[in-house]
Amino acid sequence: MSTQDALQVQSDCRRYAVLGAVGSTFVGSILLMSPFVVMQLRSELPYMSTPRRKVLKALKFISERQSKRMTEEKSKTTNTRNFYDLGSGDGEAVLAAAEAGWTATGIEMNPTLWLISQLRRCWSPADVRQRSRFVLGDMFQQRLDSADAVMIFGVKPLMPRIAAKISTDCEGGACVMSYRFRIPTEGNGNGSTKEDNDRSNGGKLDAEMVYDEEEMRVWQMSTSVPRPAGSESADD
Repeated sequence: MSTQDALQVQSDCRRYAVLGAVGSTFVGSILLMSPFVVMQLRSELPYMSTPRRKVLKALKFISERQSKRMTEEKSKTTNTRNFYDLGSGDGEAVLAAAEAGWTATGIEMNPTLWLISQLRRCWSPADVRQRSRFVLGDMFQQRLDSADAVMIFGVKPLMPRIAAKISTDCEGGACVMSYRFRIPTEGNGNGSTKEDNDRSNGGKLDAEMVYDEEEMRVWQMSTSVPRPAGSESADD
């Protein structure tokens, strides 16, 4: 093989390598983005990461409020607090809760976001890894019996169904966090507008708004709500 032929072969190899790299990047991008397109068709939930600072501030408020209530009621206090994020996205809120000492579970149906969450968890400190987990699946198929706090970032058409889910699963005194969007509650007070409640189709929380700062809102469910049947059993 002549020198000229050898140079031509090297040039072709470099060109094919570049084309292969570009093609692989393109295909990889399509594979990573496809779950977002599919989820947009399957679910009304948008994806937008909630600022960690706002999550931590709300969780601190909830911890102090629940501790105070337990002291006043002379209830048995526990060092374990359970946090659930319905539609956990990139895992920011779950990892923040775990960092703050909560036992935190994120439920996400988008495989790409779930994988990102798992990777972030793997890179987190050991104590955060121990207190956090991410479930790939439908939030409405998961039990929330042990929840002390539930967080949701949703849209109005889906809020009544979420409210019904929380009302069914969670016991009285549990707190519900929502960033930007309001949850329909009993009556026209407690932070819900008449429009919110008119759209609820019966799915309302018997709860009081107790926190409203920087678009982060917290409702506390009425303590008269009975503990759900079967809630003594552990979550799957």
